[in-house]
Amino acid sequence: MHIKKVKNYFSHDFNARNDIKLKKLNMELGMEGIGLYWCIIECLYENNGFLELEQIDLLAYELRVDKNKIEKILENYNLFKKNKKSFYSKSVLKRLEKINEISKKNKENALKRWNKETQIDSNATALPVETKKKEKKIKENKKNINIFINNNITIYDYIEENFGRTLSSLEYEKINLWLEEYGLPNILNAVNVAVMNNAKTFRYLEVVLSNGVKQQSKKVVEDKVSDEYETFEYDWLNEDIDEKERENKDETIQKL
Repeated sequence: MHIKKVKNYFSHDFNARNDIKLKKLNMELGMEGIGLYWCIIECLYENNGFLELEQIDLLAYELRVDKNKIEKILENYNLFKKNKKSFYSKSVLKRLEKINEISKKNKENALKRWNKETQIDSNATALPVETKKKEKKIKENKKNINIFINNNITIYDYIEENFGRTLSSLEYEKINLWLEEYGLPNILNAVNVAVMNNAKTFRYLEVVLSNGVKQQSKKVVEDKVSDEYETFEYDWLNEDIDEKERENKDETIQKL
């Protein structure tokens, strides 16, 4: 089954177990049925609210349950709806819509503030000469800043998809500052590093970005040394190794 990660959380009412439909499910299939229901809900969230009926076999395999149990839950408790190709939950669709609305609103607000700041820069007058030069440079930078990774996906979309959650308005502001200071490619690299290290926080992104120049410089030197001594291996038991060559490499590594 193809899983498209939209968000990695969803709201769960603490009294959901008291719903009459879930009570009936619990009475007939026990806690196994309750657990299976919530697993199906998770899969729906991961797939934008819809799962194809043809994929029930694969869903049963992934959840390690009998296909008949899934079909019974879909058919008998009025917990899910069907169309010709898919099944879905009205509650899931409603909550996904709310999540998407919040995300869209945050993006619009961030873009409005970004455009407003650019307009203020363009209207600035009667400033000292040095301040005017600085403001002019900021204005030029904002004109050239790109927030689009491709024609359809912005850096905001990319971070939300990889972090698995909706960004706050303050986080949009932070991204705008990073775009101006570090640029889009460095932010993309920082996001990838954060995902790779399972450290999906803005604090971690900031550390990666602020240390990026230093780390990149170090990597260039390390790559140079690695290329220069690519075929050299230490063999402390082999007295035939050129001592001078060994010392040269040691000195180079210490300089790092």
